[in-house]
Amino acid sequence: MTDEARVAENLPPPVAEATTSTSPAWPASTKRLVMTVLLILFLLTLYRIRGLLIPVIMALVMAYVVLPIVDFLQQRFRLSRGLAIALIYLFIIAGIVAIPVGAIPQLITQGNNLVNNTPRYLQQLGEFLERPLVIGSYTIPLNELPLEEAYGAIRDNLISIIQTLGRQGFSLFGNLASATLSTVGWLIIILVLSFYMVKDYRKLWGSIVAIAPTSYHADVSRLGREISLTWNAFLRGQLILGFIVGLITFIAALTIGLPNALILALIAGLLEFVPNIGPALAAIPAILLALFQSDASWLGSQIGPLWFALVVLGVYIVIQQVENLVLVPRIIGRSLNLHPLVVLIGALAGASIAGILGILLAAPLLASARLILLYIYRKLLDQPPFPDLVEALVEELEETVD
Repeated sequence: MTDEARVAENLPPPVAEATTSTSPAWPASTKRLVMTVLLILFLLTLYRIRGLLIPVIMALVMAYVVLPIVDFLQQRFRLSRGLAIALIYLFIIAGIVAIPVGAIPQLITQGNNLVNNTPRYLQQLGEFLERPLVIGSYTIPLNELPLEEAYGAIRDNLISIIQTLGRQGFSLFGNLASATLSTVGWLIIILVLSFYMVKDYRKLWGSIVAIAPTSYHADVSRLGREISLTWNAFLRGQLILGFIVGLITFIAALTIGLPNALILALIAGLLEFVPNIGPALAAIPAILLALFQSDASWLGSQIGPLWFALVVLGVYIVIQQVENLVLVPRIIGRSLNLHPLVVLIGALAGASIAGILGILLAAPLLASARLILLYIYRKLLDQPPFPDLVEALVEELEETVD
């Protein structure tokens, strides 16, 4: 059609043919350079905003805890997702508002007393190790054993760790109790972040999967499910376990008259987040209190400090056995399979990086890192990244053939 005919029929001018040329593909060296630069920029950004990482992590933890509750309300009571989320967060806000009115002032007082008296307790323990131990007609020569050297080597570091973490923790509770503007602001940020994480978690996870190349979408989804199972076994299970163990510890401490029962219950509940070694660590302050504040207990004043300390040790052993034989098999369905030494090193590293939060989340972070490193290791050796999946497919094929 000529230009005159197009004008006569009010048709637009012809569109120029689109060019089919494309930019050249990047060579492997350019890709490596770009990836290295992006990784450096990402790490620098994380370093500059490191102050925001702890609120983001706390929001992630809260979202992970809230998500199954929202799903339960949706399925059980036929509520809309928006209404279920609104009810949960209204309950959380009501709890945050009510907590400072209740136990926190007493908790802060007991905690500060325990932290401030720790050096004196450890000094008295050192003096106790310098003389023989007499139990009835038996004498144990503690002063002749090489206990003093080992004790002196760890005493100063132990005092420093306890005082640092204790002040961090109780200053946090103090801020919550006083409701400072800064604390309220961070709480609002954590609540808002976790709200949107719960509301749009499918879109957020889909966006993370979409970042990977198409051929790796299945691997990223499977790895994400494995990590989710790890956190599910740890976080939700440990929250329930920590609450139950803390409650049992509180009742037992009140029953035998052990001082600072509330703070001892809190310590026992929180240290449940440190697998394998947490319950043993929780018994240490209780034994020290029983040994050096036995007069404050009705039972300790009658049987003496040494026997009272042994009673407290026995109580903690019974609680730990009930936990291992009854509670853990019913609540924790999937073990992290981490060696106690790895957990201890991870907890110390977490304490130096993020304080109490680093200690509590060290185990699941280590377990997640292990899953990622195992995937990378298998890919480097050209092995199946998920061998259990391959075995399941082989068994399914064999059943189909049979």
